[in-house]
Amino acid sequence: MKLFDLQGNNTNIISEILAGITSFITMSYLLVQCPAILAGNNVTASTAYIGMCIACFIGCLAMSLWAKQQFVIGPSVGLTAYFAAGLMTDMKYDYATALTVTFFAGVIYLVLSMAGVGGTLYSSLSGSMKNGISAGLGLYIAMIGLRNSGFLIGGDNGNWKVANLSVYDLKFFTVMVMFAGLIFIGILKRMNLPFPPLFGMIFSAILYYGGGKLLNIVDLSTLRPDFGGFNSNFGKWYSEAFLKNLTDGMIGLFSGMKADWKMILTLVITVLVCSLFNLTESEGVVYAIAKNHGKLDDNGNFGALKNTLASNAASSTLGTLFGCPMVSVAPESVSGICAQGKSGLTAVTAGVLFLLAAFFAPIATYIPSVVTACVMVYIGFTMLGAVKDIDCSDIGEGVPALLTIILIPLTSSIIEGIALGMVFHIIVNIFIFKLKAIKPFELIVALLFGMHYFMPIIK
Repeated sequence: MKLFDLQGNNTNIISEILAGITSFITMSYLLVQCPAILAGNNVTASTAYIGMCIACFIGCLAMSLWAKQQFVIGPSVGLTAYFAAGLMTDMKYDYATALTVTFFAGVIYLVLSMAGVGGTLYSSLSGSMKNGISAGLGLYIAMIGLRNSGFLIGGDNGNWKVANLSVYDLKFFTVMVMFAGLIFIGILKRMNLPFPPLFGMIFSAILYYGGGKLLNIVDLSTLRPDFGGFNSNFGKWYSEAFLKNLTDGMIGLFSGMKADWKMILTLVITVLVCSLFNLTESEGVVYAIAKNHGKLDDNGNFGALKNTLASNAASSTLGTLFGCPMVSVAPESVSGICAQGKSGLTAVTAGVLFLLAAFFAPIATYIPSVVTACVMVYIGFTMLGAVKDIDCSDIGEGVPALLTIILIPLTSSIIEGIALGMVFHIIVNIFIFKLKAIKPFELIVALLFGMHYFMPIIK
């Protein structure tokens, strides 16, 4: 296919489609988790689910045809949580108004991306911070896999612990399935066979459903499709979410706007921070994956960054029309790249599956999280190598990188880890009188991120 330059990318249609399927399956759990975060905030999980599927389809299409990259746009737990907790709970915006804020943030994100701000931001970070982001992202993905398998439990208050495996029950079984899938991926890699992540998930699915049925642990009767709510879900989404939320939010935001400098300043800073959150998270994911898979040039730059971020910005902006908050370049995209995805056809394949998932919501839940757990642990393992490049001899470089690595998985938010890492990089280097290590653009962004935590007080 000339459209995707398969020959130039040294790939073929089958490989690309399988890579896209791998990416989609790996991140399918997000289609359950992210709508659940939004449910109850004047929106139902089913309408949020449909909006997210459409927004991700648009993003994957843009990523493929505009940026010509294999990265997949998907729901973001961190950005969705920020939308629900930061904008709605802390800032006290209703759903429609919060969606309007993310619309304007998406427009600014698009402008910043096209202006090349993404590259400027990344180049302003220290080498240790960049490696900390990559390692933290790997640890975050691996911990999700361990949690989804049932091996790690808790985490709500930072109190993670290993599950009790002395009792033979469903949790013990799923943990064994995850480790078996991980070992199977290792065997495939050792034998230099193609598509280890995809076949690892297939192997895990066979073990889970086949072994679970044989041992009377898994009930296969739940696999019978039930499309009874199909028409009502789409009807509800069309009447409540499609254009309506954004329109109501526009009216509510501007009709309630007063000549109050606090209100105006709060809104401006919130929109800026919201746009920078999305830009920074996507950029961190893109560079972490690009670094891990040799996609950076000799100067450590990623040539397609501008259009890659712009594709994400366009999908986040247009997604608000369908009632969906911000989406992002998904870290799970690396599973498709590990499955030999090299062109935009990988992203298109995942995008089409997102669109189909909007129509077949019940089937989307049939992919148990344990099936993808082995791939996520494997991905995390491959990305942790960045730790060795962190400068641990310099406290101004090592400590902020360490905080980034720790905070990304513990807060379950890529952007929280990066933002706080940047803030601490400024603070630590000021106190050790190493001002030359602080670049002006990093200082500006860190100040905006720092102000974000005080916005509820100012408002």
